[in-house]
Amino acid sequence: MAGGTINEVRRIVRCGAGLGIRLSRETVRQLKLTAGQTLIVRLNSDTITISRPKSREKWTEKKLLKNVNPEMCSPDLISDRRGNELI
Repeated sequence: MAGGTINEVRRIVRCGAGLGIRLSRETVRQLKLTAGQTLIVRLNSDTITISRPKSREKWTEKKLLKNVNPEMCSPDLISDRRGNELI
C-alpha cells in the first residue's frame, strides 16, 4: 500500500438487517474506495480478508472475432457478402 500500513480497532455496527464495519476516512482515501464498489470477502478460520476483485478485460466485438474468418462459419451464417460487411 502506497501510504503504509493502517491498523485500526473498529466496532461492528447495525446496517439494516445485517452488520457492518465502518472504515476511517484515511483508509478509504488510501484504498481509493467508493460507495457501491464491489469487494471480495474471504473467511478463513477467525480471519476476514477484504480485497478488490481482479479487473476483468473489457471485451469488444473486434477482440472476440479477431481470429474468426468466413471459412470458419457455416454458409447459413453468412448468406451474402458485400465489401467488408457481413449481411
